Amino acid sequence: PGTAGAATAAEATAQPALELSSMDVRRAAGAAALGAFFSGLVYPRVYAVLDARWPGTTARAVCSKTAADIALLGTVGNSFSIGCRLRIGGEQLPEVLVALRDTMPAVLLNELRVWLPYNLLAFRLVPTPVRPATTSLVTLCWQVYISWTAHHHQAPVA
Repeated sequence: PGTAGAATAAEATAQPALELSSMDVRRAAGAAALGAFFSGLVYPRVYAVLDARWPGTTARAVCSKTAADIALLGTVGNSFSIGCRLRIGGEQLPEVLVALRDTMPAVLLNELRVWLPYNLLAFRLVPTPVRPATTSLVTLCWQVYISWTAHHHQAPVA
């Protein structure tokens, strides 16, 4: 419930920036489902696999976990999230693919700006039991950005 609520809050925060005249309930519900999926299933499993594959807080382990997280969630995770948001918003697959082609380079650059430093610090300094809370906070902010990015391209794509 908390993750879905946080995702809905992220969507509600992004919608005024998109100059929508009222809350789009379908998009907010879709954001809640995506938030629950990522925060409830994807992130915990990915981080558990990374911690199992590269245990500890050595420089090698921290850098390996960070690189793997960005390679997987930065590409597949963000593409899936943006694509789902666009489909929920009514875009057809060809328009979604064009929007992903156009947005993903900037998203990946911002992924490096946000998640690279966060992961380096989190994997090195944040105790494993506390990490879900800190990751959720960063994720909430990230989802506002992802929602804005996805819906900034809602206009028909030529």
